[in-house]
Amino acid sequence: MPDIDTDFDDEGRQKVIDYVVEKYGKNQVAQIITYGTMAAKSSIADVARVMDLPLPESRMLTKLSS
Repeated sequence: MPDIDTDFDDEGRQKVIDYVVEKYGKNQVAQIITYGTMAAKSSIADVARVMDLPLPESRMLTKLSS
């Protein structure tokens, strides 16, 4: 069966859940959660990108985490 996987902001999430439950019924709606982890190198690279660090500096930092 097809499903819809969409993320909502914390502030509006309950409104969306209430609407979907009312429209499709309590037995047709479910909430799930998944947890993921980011490896150290990926985390460092993402932070470096957001902080606009030059690529050589970013690579040097990720190599330090090995």
